[in-house]
Amino acid sequence: MKAVKKHSSLLIVGLLLLGVCMRMPITAIPSVVKEIAHTFAVAPTSLGILTTIPLLCFGLLSAVVSSTAQRFGNELTLEIAMVIMFIGSYLRIINFTSLIIGTIMVGIAITCINVLLPAIIADKYPDKIGSVTGMYNTAMTLFAAIGAYAITPITHQSSWQTAITIISAIALIAAIVWLPNLKYNERATSSAEEPKGTNMWKNMNAWWLLLFFGGQCFVFYSIVAWLPSIAMDAGLSSDQASLIAGLLQLFSIPFAFLVPIIATKMNNRQPIMLFAGISSLVGTIMMFFPVSSFAYYCVIALLLGMGTTTTFVLAMTLFGLKTKNAADTRNLSGMVQSVGYLISALGPIIVGNLNAQTHNWFASLVVIAIAAIFFTVCGVLAERKQYI
Repeated sequence: MKAVKKHSSLLIVGLLLLGVCMRMPITAIPSVVKEIAHTFAVAPTSLGILTTIPLLCFGLLSAVVSSTAQRFGNELTLEIAMVIMFIGSYLRIINFTSLIIGTIMVGIAITCINVLLPAIIADKYPDKIGSVTGMYNTAMTLFAAIGAYAITPITHQSSWQTAITIISAIALIAAIVWLPNLKYNERATSSAEEPKGTNMWKNMNAWWLLLFFGGQCFVFYSIVAWLPSIAMDAGLSSDQASLIAGLLQLFSIPFAFLVPIIATKMNNRQPIMLFAGISSLVGTIMMFFPVSSFAYYCVIALLLGMGTTTTFVLAMTLFGLKTKNAADTRNLSGMVQSVGYLISALGPIIVGNLNAQTHNWFASLVVIAIAAIFFTVCGVLAERKQYI
């Protein structure tokens, strides 16, 4: 069993707050795109980049974050990231240029959280990887749902700038709460103190996990970006479609908590891979039928929420379960997320462009369905061996 290292008594609270900040700054934005576009006098379609920018940051910078954290330490890197998130999130309300710059800063900060949280959990809680991962994933999913739903009434009562300011304040609180963890920050000053770890780029099992992660993120972010539009084209009202977007996140919460715990008790997680893949595929197939029913789309949100959340939290858990030290966990996390998120960034773009060219969602849904089958196969292959 891995040795348990000393850590701050506020580490769990800090991890939960980092989880809160992992998705909410991104998932809240699509619901108020029209208001943002009106404020800055730009076309709403031009703001699709606000979802793509963070994904590109995840893909381009994940490997950089891994090497940076090895030099400066995981805890210090995350503290700097939260300060960057606070500043970047607030910048988004000033003007269009600062909106883009702020979104880039938020993307950089979330990249640090994505890569380093699994490494910190594996390092500080080696005997509780499943339960601690489940806790922060629950916080992430819950507040993604709250952000996606609450930003609309807050905007109606006040303004979208007020809503973004609240999100920025949460990032500041997270940065303050994380401060005590800096006492336990560890830098790798020599190879004797911390091994460089395995070269994951030369490991085929790591590549299968990468393709699994990229495929499931491709499906997830395509769904987040376009599910409300698909629902409205099927006949639902804008309020109903917004609620469906919130339910997608809300239905995910039990799976965000339970899947990591269940995964740690299994030597082979192929059944979980199959469950997630089939759920995502069935939910996608249901959208081929233009049923104008709120209840029907609630079922779709349930299936897609189950499938996409199960795959994401499983991947984040596997970073720790399939490696034997913190260096390997960080290297695997950085490698998988770097290319994986670049793959996922294509999802909203491809799905949206196919709809624009064909004026229906058939081709777009075919692509999502193929991606669901693809990540399921890759996930099963990644689980052929217990360790990377």
